[in-house]
Amino acid sequence: MTIIRLATAAAIAALAALGPAAAQETIKIGGLAPLSPPGGVQNGESLRDGMAIAVDEINANGGLLGKKVEVVVEDTSGVPEKGIAAFERLASKEEVVAMTGAAHSAVCTAVGPLAKKYDMAFIADECWADAVTGAKIPQVFRITVANSLVYSIAADWVKEVGFKNIAIIAENSDWGFGIIDVFTKNLKDTGAKVTSFTAERTVSDFTPQFLQLKRANPQPDLIVAGFTGSNLLLMLRQAYDLGIAPSKTTAIFAAGSDALEPEFWNVVGEGGVGVIANPAGLPGRPDTPLSRSFTKAFEAKFKRPANAVSMEGYDGIMVVAEAIKKAGSADRVAIQKALRDLKWEGTRGTIYFPQTEEPAWKFQQWPEVPIFVIQYTKPNQTPADAAILWPRSQATVDKLILKP
Repeated sequence: MTIIRLATAAAIAALAALGPAAAQETIKIGGLAPLSPPGGVQNGESLRDGMAIAVDEINANGGLLGKKVEVVVEDTSGVPEKGIAAFERLASKEEVVAMTGAAHSAVCTAVGPLAKKYDMAFIADECWADAVTGAKIPQVFRITVANSLVYSIAADWVKEVGFKNIAIIAENSDWGFGIIDVFTKNLKDTGAKVTSFTAERTVSDFTPQFLQLKRANPQPDLIVAGFTGSNLLLMLRQAYDLGIAPSKTTAIFAAGSDALEPEFWNVVGEGGVGVIANPAGLPGRPDTPLSRSFTKAFEAKFKRPANAVSMEGYDGIMVVAEAIKKAGSADRVAIQKALRDLKWEGTRGTIYFPQTEEPAWKFQQWPEVPIFVIQYTKPNQTPADAAILWPRSQATVDKLILKP
């Protein structure tokens, strides 16, 4: 049985009443996830559920140091202030030994200083802003991509296709600004024109931006949608309803990972065919026993396909577990030391955390996160079944498919 719960005031009070002995019966790991708006709820659920599969596996194999493992998940709503409060509760009241999750860069950067305050490892999942690891906080480790890593690779694909007029609509967050910055820098000497718009991440009507693009001469041949949560899906739907993209002349690239979730098809519908996304991992790639067993267990338990975000949730818990085993201790400082020396075969490859100093974002950043550019070619496709456009060595189609 999975030991995973949402922290509540009543639960915390009940634990306190039982005294310190109760806390010693399990090893507790903290989980942060956006489980309510305005956060990316489906991403949060994928993170949480990936964590649950890890807990199942650990406890089925005897737990850690002779104890059961419990993951206490707090809802951040994707809001930095709520993330800070959640981290504080988990670190002080729940006395977790390490923390993982988050799913929004703004939350990850906000809680980084708290990892230092409590001298506790924080494994950042699905937080892409360079600043997450760029702050060089010794307690912060990342198992997903940084903007400078993922969008430089995406820019390589843009160069390969030969797009000349790129429009970016991004949320005004560290992550959104990072998308604009990395694409602009990497396409600087290609002759491509990059136009960018920013908006509050709470904006849900993108008609003004799209109408401006529709009047542009020349019109964009690629639109990059740099939003997260439900508003990304609304943006994609509006682009389709307005006849802008995806179309025979304009492709659309969904930078937010919400395009990997089942809700994508519920909102975007037929407009999802032709949408491009860039997952930081795909089930079955690499095709390893662990990748296969995780995918099978996730689908059996939650009746939906695994994706890159759920894989990160699983890997985040498991690297903490591996560090505890390596250290022979659940001490917060011992876990950090073990993480710095760790090499573990995860669902997406061999995870390790180099102490690279420059550029700053590479500090304790897993440098070999698998990065794909995919395109949906049929309704209701999963990311694993979509066409792979990039990297070229793993491409399943010869070229981008534009709608007729």
